Parts: sequence; C-alpha cells; structure tokens
Amino acid sequence: MKKLGLFCAGLLLFATVFGQPQKESATPQKKVLPKSEVRNWRIDERLGFKDSVAVDTLITSYQDNNPVNNYSIANSWNGNLGSPLQSKIYFDRTNKTDYLFSLPYDAYVITPEDVSFFSTNIPYSHLVYRSALPKYSEEDYFKALLTMNANKRLNVGGLFNYIYARGQYANQAADMKNGGFWMSYENKHYSGNAVIMFNRFRNYENGGISDSTFILNPQAVVGSATFAPKDIPTRLNDVISNYNNDIYFYNQRYRFGKDVEIQVNEDSVKKEFLPISSIVHAIKFEYARKRYHERTVPTDFYDSTYLNTSYTNDSSCYWSLKNTVGFTLEEDFNKVLRFGLETFVEYDLRYHALVFDSLKKGYYENLLKVGLQIAKRKGKVLTYDARGEVYVLGPKAGEFNLMGNVYTIFRVKKDELRLDGGVGFHNETVSNFVENYSSNHFRWDNHFKNKLRFNAKVRFSVPTRGISLGVQMENVKNLVYFNTKGLPEQYNGNVQVLAADVTANVGVWRLHLDNQLVYQFTGNRAILPLPDLALYSNLYYKDKFFKVLTFQAGVSVRYHTAYYGPVYVPATGQFRIQNETLVGNYPELNVYLNFHLKRMRFYVQYAHWNKGVFGINNYFSMPNYPINPGTFQFGLSWTFYN
Repeated sequence: MKKLGLFCAGLLLFATVFGQPQKESATPQKKVLPKSEVRNWRIDERLGFKDSVAVDTLITSYQDNNPVNNYSIANSWNGNLGSPLQSKIYFDRTNKTDYLFSLPYDAYVITPEDVSFFSTNIPYSHLVYRSALPKYSEEDYFKALLTMNANKRLNVGGLFNYIYARGQYANQAADMKNGGFWMSYENKHYSGNAVIMFNRFRNYENGGISDSTFILNPQAVVGSATFAPKDIPTRLNDVISNYNNDIYFYNQRYRFGKDVEIQVNEDSVKKEFLPISSIVHAIKFEYARKRYHERTVPTDFYDSTYLNTSYTNDSSCYWSLKNTVGFTLEEDFNKVLRFGLETFVEYDLRYHALVFDSLKKGYYENLLKVGLQIAKRKGKVLTYDARGEVYVLGPKAGEFNLMGNVYTIFRVKKDELRLDGGVGFHNETVSNFVENYSSNHFRWDNHFKNKLRFNAKVRFSVPTRGISLGVQMENVKNLVYFNTKGLPEQYNGNVQVLAADVTANVGVWRLHLDNQLVYQFTGNRAILPLPDLALYSNLYYKDKFFKVLTFQAGVSVRYHTAYYGPVYVPATGQFRIQNETLVGNYPELNVYLNFHLKRMRFYVQYAHWNKGVFGINNYFSMPNYPINPGTFQFGLSWTFYN
C-alpha cells in the first residue's frame, strides 16, 4: 500500500502542476525552444527498406498496452507477465528465429525488425512503469527509451525493458531483461543501421497446480475459500528455465544516382538527389541458448513419458552468422512501369549443440540462399511486392518461398478505404531440434518430410471509421506438432485453417465500444486445436476536463469458446496437444480508469474482477494453469522532448 500511496500522491502533484493554467511572465523569454519533431520507422532485415511506424502516443486504453496483450487477444500462458506463451489465434503465431526453444518468448524478444529507429531534432525519451498488487506477488514492468540526433544524419538510441513478476501462484516467478542500442545514419549516397540487442529470461516452472479443484470448487478441498493462491500446491518446485538471446546486426546501403532539378514554383527550382540503383550489405550474428535445470521431479509428473526423473541440467545452443549482399534498381530507374527490382545472395553459417548427462554434441550447417524481388512502394493508389527465394546449398537445398502482396487505397468522400491482399507458397524443412534432440527427459531422432504451406489473405479497412475486416486461409501438408506424450510427430495429410476477423470501433456521444472478433475453423481439431471464437470488447466513457486532462473509464472483456487447449511442457518449453480437459468459455473482465495529461499517461485497473461471480471459477488458460485471480494494477508513462 505504500507503493500505491506514493503513486497516487505523485499523480496528484502532477495534476496540480500541469493542470493549472500558467500565468504569463512579465519578463520576455529570450530563449525559444524548438518545436519537437520525431520520426519513427522500422527496417526490413535483409535489404534495409524502411517502413514508417507511429510514435508511441497511445491515449485510449493504455492500460492494455503490454507485451502479452499486444501479441494476441487470446493466449495460452500461466497468467504471469514474462512467462512463455502461445497465441490461441493461429495467424498471430510468429516464428522470429529458427531456434526451436525461442518460440515461447516471441511476444517479448526484440529482433532487428522489432527495433524502432528515430530521427528527432531534440532528445526524445520515454519512461514506463507498471505494477500489480498484492504485496509479495507484485508484477513490475519498467521500460526506458532514449534517443537523440548528433546531427541531421546520425541518430543513436538505447532501450531497456525489465519485468520482475513474482507470480500469484507458488513457484511461478519470472524475470526478464532485454534491450540494447541502435544507430542509424543516412546521407545522399550512404545509409547504415546498426543494432545490438540482448534478451534474458529466467522462469521458475511450477508445472501447473496439482489439483484443479482448488480453483473450480475450493470449499470442497479445504472447507473454506479464504486461502491465498500461493497456498495451492503445484506440481513442480525448484525448477528453472533460462533462455538468452544476443543479436548483433548491421545493414548498409550505397546509392548511385544523380541530382535533378525540381520545380518548386514559377520562380524557383531546387536540386534533389534521384537514386537509380544501390548495393546493399547486411551482416547478422545471433546467439541463443536454453537451459533447463531441476533437482528433483515428482514421480507422478509425466512419469509415463519422461525417460527418467533424476536430477536434470540440460542445455542447448544455436548461433547463426548471416551475410547478405544485394543489388537493387530503384523505382525511378523505369519511367514506364515504376517498380523496383532487388536481387540478393545470402550465406548463413549455423551451429547447433546439445549438452546433457555431461555429454556435448554439435554440428555446423552451411546454407546459401538466392532471391529476387520486385516492388512498388511509392504512391498512394497502388503498391505491391513479390518475392521468390530458394536455398541452393546445404541441408535446406531445395527449400523455397514464393510471396506476393498488393495494397490499394481510394477515397469515398472524406473516408479513406484500403484493400490489402497477399498469397504465399512455402516449401520448408523442419527445425533441427525437431528432427534430433537429446535430454534427460526426452530424446528423438526423426526424419520428417518438408512442410508445404499455401496461404492467402485479404483485408478491407476504413481507418477513419475504425473498421477492419480480414479473411485468411492456410493449407498445410506434413504438419509437425507435439503429441500427447510431448514428442514431435508429423501428420502426412492436409490440414486447413480458415480465419475471419473484424475490428469495429463505434461511438455515440462520449460512449465508445471497441471490438475485436476472430472466428477460426480448423480442419483437424485432433492435432491443431483452436477456439472457434475469440473476442476482445471494451466499453468506456471518454471526456476531456480543464482542456488538458483526457479521462477514460470503462470495462473490458476477453473471451474465447471452449476447446481442448494445449499443455505447456516445461522440460522442452513446447505446447503439446491433449484431449481430456476443455478450457475457455470464461469471460475475463477488467474495470479501469485511464488518464492522459499532456505528455503523461497513467491508469488504475482492477483486473479479473469477476472472479467467482455467480460461482463460476473455470478461469484456466491451459489445463492446470489458471490465470491470475483479481489483481489491482496501475501504471505511468511519461514522454520527454528535451
């Protein structure tokens, strides 16, 4: 409560200082501060193309802005920020690296394509602090970002994220640290982007609670429902998973072109550099490792599938040194068709290693890939891109990807309508650790066929109206999944997935209702279970007071239909199928107050306030893994331009 009291006192002080109209000074101000100007973009990792993104100035529903909620509207996890997770929405699942054991951390891991590069005329910084009570089970999240330009061409910046979540349930704590540094430089001919990023995760594994009756019907277990969540017995203790990832990246481009004269008005012209072609080089080194450490394992925990239940200290590692050289013809090289042409060659040296029972085995891979891409990125009416790439050397020889996307924008009166579409065909080998793996608990030696995927998507959106409708489909042949024993298995047939999603934000007066709805169909529920329906809905009142304080009060809900959700396997960090326990069909409701005062955002929220309402307690994200009970949360975000 001391922490909460200090937080509220600080907010009152800020509102008093910044909320009062400022009196004009009798003394003239000699120094005029420059108007802040901040540009923000991300890059394509291979060829370094820029894609502008919005600076983080979110006002509405800021209380939901955390890594888990930003990843997907429905996730399989243990409810503790910083813990491994898998999206329940098939098309939200990502694959940021070829290292199998990184997948459960994709919602948090920062890669070069996740880094936001800046250009700002004055130093820009952003601080975030979030916390959740009660005491001794706090969930703290801190973020600090600082960036500045040394001159018009050179920008440097740094980022640090820290999560320390003790967990509402026993043996559940999570510790995450990630961030690093970046640099961007650009002049007429040369541009470069450098990234150094680290990701550190430390998770205590509890294997879930030992008996779901503690949640579903607590009176039947202890005769009273007054015990704390930490009093519920868990299936594991003294078990720790560590995942670390380091990335060093540099992308550079040299442009060839000429200066041309552009007519500004009737009386003046200006010279502007017109790029015609460019040479691109990118180098990336990634080093990742996973360690699983347990002193003892209860004999009834996976006793039928574990090879043994003795002391375990397994680890694996993966590193990749990737060099890419490309040549591009800019869009302006062709005055008729107006498209760009890019070709590249990529050499990738990889190393995989396992350590178990004091034994170590590792091997190298040499991979060579070539690719060609055409793209039209300029213009508002129609843009498109198409890419083909194939491995020509190494164990992946013959693997290929063919992808194409098209975007068009047109206006109807004051509204801007956008239509996006894309198709892809992929012939992919499976992950090395899915093929071969050895540990104290699991060992397998597989010879799987290549996975064949065909996907297509289309999206219609009206950003000015807050409306978006999308449809996606994918057909997968030779799907690899983790079976009920926690072992990888391949299905040689075809599996289809179809999803339709709707975003609709409506408002009347000062009342608003924001909605996201996803419908999914899976052609084989036995090996690829998905909830039929998932939604996020947010009903709130929004107003502005004293011309400076934006106020939002509302209630949000997350819900998905019941299905046989996956089970998390701590020893491998993977999610296996099961066919015994249904999860879902339970709404999680949050009530909150959200404020925005100039460059400061703050909120208070009571999450999962409906726990136990009407005697309904089946709030499980996965079998044996309940989400957090009702918790009080608060947070503060402050942006500085100086």
